[in-house]
Amino acid sequence: MFLTLDNLANRYNCLPSEALGRATTLDLMVLDLGAKWHNYQSEVTQNGGKKPAPKLSTDEMLKMIHETRKSA
Repeated sequence: MFLTLDNLANRYNCLPSEALGRATTLDLMVLDLGAKWHNYQSEVTQNGGKKPAPKLSTDEMLKMIHETRKSA
């Protein structure tokens, strides 16, 4: 929570106490989306311009393994 508050205060160029008193849920949603976009762009850059592989859950990966073994 404190890291989020620090990021929000840095984005709006204010003290964390000001951000805490004035921020709304929309501010937190925008901050989260902006961080995700920044991370995505960093991954694309690190992969030489290619999109990163999708992040699959354990259940999805196990299902893929079982389907592969059935067809082999």
